[in-house]
Amino acid sequence: MNKTILLAILMLMSPAAAAQDNKAAAPPAAATTTTTTTPKHQCKIPEAPGKMASNTQQKTFMKEVEAYRDCLMAYREDMNKLAKATVDAANAAVDEFNAFVATLNKK
Repeated sequence: MNKTILLAILMLMSPAAAAQDNKAAAPPAAATTTTTTTPKHQCKIPEAPGKMASNTQQKTFMKEVEAYRDCLMAYREDMNKLAKATVDAANAAVDEFNAFVATLNKK
């Protein structure tokens, strides 16, 4: 491998080199453009009937509780998929860099 290329890579990876060059310390624009806030769930909390509720009201309440639980479980599943996609994208970026460095090492 060319010593100049190796030296350039080592300098890019060096914290001291990043401190000397403010441009090197700033992350690329693409790394910050995908940042979003996590949406809050839209599940409706059921209102509990009073102690004097009829049998029908209690059954309706139990159905609402089940729907609330199902909604929260679906939200959790969606957020887990989103988290996995984010981790996969981050890992792909690291893999891309590692492949780049491997090609430099072959030269």
